[in-house]
Amino acid sequence: MPVTLRLALVGVMLAAATVTTATERLPPTPDMVSDELLLGPVATRHEILVRGGRLSYTATFAETPLNDSSGKPQATISFTAYVRDGVRDRASRPVLFLFNGGPGASSSPLHFSAFGPRILTDERDASGQRKLADNPHTLLDAADLVFIDPVGTGFSRERPGVRSGEYWSVQGDAQAALTLIRKWLADNGRGASPLFIAGESYGGFRLAVMLEHIDRLPLAGLIFISPMLDASGASMAPGNDLPYIFELPSMAVAAWEHHKASGSGRTIEQVYAEAARFAQTDYAVALQQGSELPAAERDRLAVRIAALIGLPAPMIAAANLRVDTQTFLEKLLDAEGLLVGRLDTRIAAPKPDPAKLPNRPAGANDPALGLGASNVIKSAPIKAYLERELRVRTARDYLSLTLDVNFRWNWRDERGEQDSAGEPRLYVNPTQNIADAMVKHPRMRVLLVGGYYDMAVPVLAPRYALTHTNMPLERLTMVAFAAPHSSFQGDTNLTKGSAVVHDFLKGAGGLRM
Repeated sequence: MPVTLRLALVGVMLAAATVTTATERLPPTPDMVSDELLLGPVATRHEILVRGGRLSYTATFAETPLNDSSGKPQATISFTAYVRDGVRDRASRPVLFLFNGGPGASSSPLHFSAFGPRILTDERDASGQRKLADNPHTLLDAADLVFIDPVGTGFSRERPGVRSGEYWSVQGDAQAALTLIRKWLADNGRGASPLFIAGESYGGFRLAVMLEHIDRLPLAGLIFISPMLDASGASMAPGNDLPYIFELPSMAVAAWEHHKASGSGRTIEQVYAEAARFAQTDYAVALQQGSELPAAERDRLAVRIAALIGLPAPMIAAANLRVDTQTFLEKLLDAEGLLVGRLDTRIAAPKPDPAKLPNRPAGANDPALGLGASNVIKSAPIKAYLERELRVRTARDYLSLTLDVNFRWNWRDERGEQDSAGEPRLYVNPTQNIADAMVKHPRMRVLLVGGYYDMAVPVLAPRYALTHTNMPLERLTMVAFAAPHSSFQGDTNLTKGSAVVHDFLKGAGGLRM
């Protein structure tokens, strides 16, 4: 998979500060990883103020060892769980597992800027770190929450001396997350609880892959947030026109936002809808004609596209109406010397000097990503939160994001180039697993959330993937916000998003406390 596609799936990482409460240490585990015991399990009790008043909960952090066939630990995968206290019928209370994407991203965006019980504010402490506050938008009033940090992110690690990368692969990663989910449900006596799983960005792909192996778990609902589903829809390989169709509406929104296209006086929804209609009709028909498209028709459409996406018509015509993502991001504000963000097209920054970052993949320079020259974001504030408030003790850094994992990712299906029926595997798209799961679980529903300012996963791409299966559409809800790749970013989007997810949890699983 091209590096630019890999980087397009990396989520925006966040930092945190801390508050401390009473703590209870659980019995230590004898399993060894590295030169220290597995972290946790350790439990702490807390209270926060939410819409309905005071909410008491227990937070638990722990690692799960991932062993080879001989039982020798190869790596760890960790979680932070929040379980509401005082619930009478625990078995019937919904459980929501959440993870982000990357690959190489921790769960920190969903954890600390969306649905955890504590949320980052703009206030800073004496050391300059952002403070935490009670999160009025947390989902903990509706479901118990388990945030998963895959191998290589957060505190999760491969064991020293183990360089197999087994868990940095499509199947290995999905199986590791599923192992943790099964173990948590069994250890906590929650095997019958309504089960929800949320995956953001590559996490959506992970979730779709997991569904092939998730039989007998009580699935109630799946939440896909800016998800990559059909990877072919993001690969601008010669002969594949789908990515150009998917990205045109998002390009139109970006151009409108930067006042480079027509649309004055219209809402973002209107701008997007007009471009989406054109992309799926006249534009799609033209692209399907390939080299047979008459030059006059190509030039006519180039003028129309230019009015939508803000690039010169001759440039669009010269590209045969197919402007790739990076070209658009580099050329939209070229006169100002600015590069537009891929994860958030509202953001623009001076173009980097290639001489200062030689051999740097273009996607790593995304001004919305904030990596600078590094491949890794280590979050001291999140580490401090886990140490001070949750009482986790470790010398490890908390890795919010690591491109070192991303660059090592094995995108091939480890089962070989055949499907389960023994036929050649020429097209890999796990979206069908979602439709199959809905057949096996007749009450299960699916929620798709996207952001109009996202060009890493344009809104149209996962919508297309989900509506091109035999999925029962009456159980599919699709919403989009004026948001970037992290769809719940910003007070307005988080308020709307929390309401949408709360309604989904109530409707899909039956909210029973």
